[in-house]
Amino acid sequence: MPRFHSAKVSRTLEQRDGLQKVVLEDGSNAYALTDVVGLIDRGDVVVVNTTAVDLDLGTGGWHVVHWIESGGNELGQLKGNVLKARYLSEQLEVDPYISDRESLQGARVLLCLLHSHVGAIAISTSATPLGYLMTDQAALPLALSDLVRQLMEADLIAVTATAGQAFGGQLETINVASGVAALLDNNCRHILVGAGPGHVGTGSPLGFSGLELAGHASALSALGADVALCVRASDVDARERHQGISHHIETILKATPCQIEVPVPLDCDASWVSALGHNPCSLEPADVGVAVNETGLNVTTMTRSLVADGLACSYLGAAAAWLARPS
Repeated sequence: MPRFHSAKVSRTLEQRDGLQKVVLEDGSNAYALTDVVGLIDRGDVVVVNTTAVDLDLGTGGWHVVHWIESGGNELGQLKGNVLKARYLSEQLEVDPYISDRESLQGARVLLCLLHSHVGAIAISTSATPLGYLMTDQAALPLALSDLVRQLMEADLIAVTATAGQAFGGQLETINVASGVAALLDNNCRHILVGAGPGHVGTGSPLGFSGLELAGHASALSALGADVALCVRASDVDARERHQGISHHIETILKATPCQIEVPVPLDCDASWVSALGHNPCSLEPADVGVAVNETGLNVTTMTRSLVADGLACSYLGAAAAWLARPS
């Protein structure tokens, strides 16, 4: 069961569109989704969900403000006739973007397994303007992503969209296909698709949230988009299942019934892609490490600096190069 307690807010750490970070009187940190609970003032008593911190989960470290018991600002009625986070007490109304497109021809879509991959590729690709479509398999609020905020502020992502139950994008969409259509309508032909922060993996062959990408690959390809899968690889991950080419990538490709492209660095073996029934695309990789260091942005995965992983950067660089290629 979720765990709750009441606490008084001592100060605000940060406030941005959709998110407010505060310090509670006991010194712990909490964040509030301001589209859901409104803005918090110093001295307000709030009810916080402490479950993630109590259980020391990987997405923990911050309590979540569930309700403002005293004070606070009234939350105005949002525009919209569709609910997201449906059937939860936090459900909120959105105004979905409606596209008349029946085809996704012209879209170049790169599927990203990890949220950090979105950052690395947005920084290192020459493809512009770039759209990001966040799926609902990890964090639902886009506002939680410090990385996306930084990419937007640096003009590395032009337009954001949120699909399914995810919310907070500049474009609210019903599913991934309609999200790609919405981004195409808004002049983004180069599109990154992937979940927000909080990817889940259980260590089992099929128990990871990124398996959703197999379904997206099939649907988007059938609707005319050019689709590729960004490879998760590592030469520093301590977990055997993620050393070299991650088992997640192999499983996604096995579950994808149509052929898609898989960007591979020129100096790496690509036969494994063909053996799984897909099309390797050998490319000179963009220099992800240099690009990330030049921006000064902190791109991490599992608390590690991404640029410290040479194999990961090489495959991400190939994916960045693929995204910039003409269709």
